[in-house]
Amino acid sequence: MQDNIHKQTLAQIRLRYPFDLPTLAQQAGLGTHIVYHALLQKPITPQDAEKLLAALSRHTGLSLSSDLVDLVTWADYLCLWIIRASITDEEGHILDSYHLVYARNQKHAALVAHPWLIQHPQIAQFHFTPWPQGLHIKNSEIPGYPFGKQEKEELQ
Repeated sequence: MQDNIHKQTLAQIRLRYPFDLPTLAQQAGLGTHIVYHALLQKPITPQDAEKLLAALSRHTGLSLSSDLVDLVTWADYLCLWIIRASITDEEGHILDSYHLVYARNQKHAALVAHPWLIQHPQIAQFHFTPWPQGLHIKNSEIPGYPFGKQEKEELQ
């Protein structure tokens, strides 16, 4: 996603134009948890993103849009990513650990998986693989996308 290079995150905007989360949430007509999710680059609905951008524009005096601000929406947050951490033990055996996240790209998958990644400081290399077809393990199924079309429409 090359177009995200010049976009600012909500956290970056907050550094330049400080705002109180509960106050901004109230001005946007949103719950504080929604603004907090946006601040942490977690997905929110496109409608909530528009409300947040409108309130943020009023607060900063800038004309902000989704072209300028990097907000993660459920529409962007579509693909299952498998993250594999491999390490070779003293006997030469390769030991793998796996973590699954839904993210829009590899950079975002690393951000979402950060708490898990820092639990493995001894591992120098992680492998990120998009897995949109979903994962089937015995009787369990993990969908490749967090919601089906109907569930997405119900969210919006």
